[in-house]
Amino acid sequence: MDGSKSLRRPLKVPILPISLNNPNIPTLPTFPTFPYLRHFKVKNMILQSMPAEQSIDVIALLMKGGVVMIPLVLLSVVTFIIIFERMMFFGKAMKLDNTNITRLSEALAKKDTNAAAKICQDANSGWGRIFIYATPNRADLDSNLEASSELELAKLEKGLNYLSIIAGLAPLLGFVGTIIGVINIFFKISISQDISISVISEGLYQKMVTSASGLVVGIIAFSAYHLFQNQIDNYLSKIQEQALALKMSMKGE
Repeated sequence: MDGSKSLRRPLKVPILPISLNNPNIPTLPTFPTFPYLRHFKVKNMILQSMPAEQSIDVIALLMKGGVVMIPLVLLSVVTFIIIFERMMFFGKAMKLDNTNITRLSEALAKKDTNAAAKICQDANSGWGRIFIYATPNRADLDSNLEASSELELAKLEKGLNYLSIIAGLAPLLGFVGTIIGVINIFFKISISQDISISVISEGLYQKMVTSASGLVVGIIAFSAYHLFQNQIDNYLSKIQEQALALKMSMKGE
């Protein structure tokens, strides 16, 4: 009995405390961990799996627009020439100096037509070309100013009708070019019996260039036309105000 009890007695195994300073316990080598390296690798894997972006050569794409691109390019050149020429002309013709109308009124009040004409000539603008017709005969002041204003208006509106025509014509030409391209696509499909998406999409994106180009040219011409017309309207309203002030000063004498 004593022997069996001694066999069942639990063994006491000494447990050594785990300590890094304990020389009896071997230590494993440690390495620095960088958590961001794992995210960097994942990001590289995602970027490598993505297809590379293909750049579009704009000039080469415009060349694929077809024959319709030739008149569209010509219309764009004409549009920019008219815009540049009108901007230069408006900068010189629409100069206004409020002191000129005062000096002109004083010269006409003194019946000094030569001095009045000199004031208008020195102005070197549309204002001078309008009010110089008020100096010869004061009795016909209203009719002279009205006729000279119409003449100056014709000079200001020179070339703007072409912008209006281009604004309507360019989008139509672009649309015609796209329609011609679509007809060619379906003609090729009817011959080759190939209706794959790649064939259709390649032909369409090339021929849609004409529509986009026509719209861009039309928008530029349309915007320029209305901006110039707005400038002309504002200028003529100021001219009418000064003409009215001149008439009132002449009646007060």
